[in-house]
Amino acid sequence: MECPYCGNSMESGTLRSRGSNYFLPDGEKPSKVAFYTEKYLNKANAISLPPSPYETSLHVEWPVAYCCRDCRKIIIAY
Repeated sequence: MECPYCGNSMESGTLRSRGSNYFLPDGEKPSKVAFYTEKYLNKANAISLPPSPYETSLHVEWPVAYCCRDCRKIIIAY
């Protein structure tokens, strides 16, 4: 996908949440630990996002997301 802000190629991945929200690039595997540490997120090349106080569902579907690291934008389809 092309970034609508700068025209560069965007990374494909998913928006994840476990202790905090973050973008996980395709091909990277989430940790099996209960809460992700900053060290794990850095190793997985993930981008941490602020946690959502509105999450009430126990059923989690990871939305497809696209990340432009140049513009610091994440586009999430819902």
